[in-house]
Amino acid sequence: MSVDIVEVESRADLKRWVRFPYDHYRGDPLFVPQLAGDELAYFDRHKNPAFEVCEVRLFLAERDGRLAGRICGLVNRLETEKLGHRRGRFGWFESVPDREVAHALLGAVREWHRTTGCTEMTGPQGFTDLDVEGLLVEGFDSVPTAAGSYNPPYYAGMMESFGLRKDVDYLDYRFRVPERNDILERLGRRAEASGEYSVRPVRGKKSFLASVGELWPVLEASFESLYGVVPLTARQQAFYTKRYFGFLDPEFFAFIQSRSGELVAFLAAMPNISRGLQQARGHLLPTGVFHLLRDLKRPETVDFLLAGALPGHPGNLLTALGLRHVFDALRHRGVAFVETNHELEHNTTVNQLWQRFEILATRRSRIYRLPLTA
Repeated sequence: MSVDIVEVESRADLKRWVRFPYDHYRGDPLFVPQLAGDELAYFDRHKNPAFEVCEVRLFLAERDGRLAGRICGLVNRLETEKLGHRRGRFGWFESVPDREVAHALLGAVREWHRTTGCTEMTGPQGFTDLDVEGLLVEGFDSVPTAAGSYNPPYYAGMMESFGLRKDVDYLDYRFRVPERNDILERLGRRAEASGEYSVRPVRGKKSFLASVGELWPVLEASFESLYGVVPLTARQQAFYTKRYFGFLDPEFFAFIQSRSGELVAFLAAMPNISRGLQQARGHLLPTGVFHLLRDLKRPETVDFLLAGALPGHPGNLLTALGLRHVFDALRHRGVAFVETNHELEHNTTVNQLWQRFEILATRRSRIYRLPLTA
């Protein structure tokens, strides 16, 4: 029988769209399920301010009356303004191992993008670069971070048979927290000895959240030229602050200030909650909250989320200063491992830095591109 594509239009449809991965990955020991309530809220256009700057379409695929896949198509208006042309994105793609289903989903998004004047389609990507992005193409033997890419190996073949081709790759690393690193120590001391920079003391939640509020301009300025980065509105910044930073541990952050007290760089890490999410199975109640609190309070691993420095400041020295501060905190708390966030494969400076440590696992994820003009 043929594949039927259904556009999500009702709350019931959205629940089916959100629910599909939980059934699709049932029994997979590496899959990290998100909290279902958070996912429903994230794709609610009345709750997520990304819908104020993005045109969004959600599609489901059905075969023989059974749900077989899902996909999101979107166009970010701020990305259009940045690029000077309309780039369509696809994301949150999932499919049973059936090429016809995958092609029907990708085709539905491609045709929608064409009708709205897009000149290219890229993905998997989200509303912004703070969302899950990239298709896992290497590293299928390790548990991803809560924000990391995960999918079956057969997805890549379905993408490529549709005509999608590699645009860029990201690398993730898992390594042991080092006892000491001579290069970091030397660079960090040099930054401090200049008298121009210091790690800002953060005491209490109020002080922490105030520094998080100052983080966004630094992030925007330092990330602006990177692949796939789009500006964030003030409402999006507030939304992400509440979603990601409201419950995190200030000890795992380094806010670096200039002599005048201006925030000029940061390094943000969070406890790895992958194990807790797996044990929660998509729900906080009745016991999920306890699994997550355990990981937040006594983490074995931390995830490096973000790091950046304002242009015009010595990024390598400030990164070393931030890492030295965070590594000291990790050793003090008994944290054994670090998971890095996506690093662009051509960012040789950062990739070479991570490879100085004891690498235990590497994952590679890929953004694909499809031209939509003849």
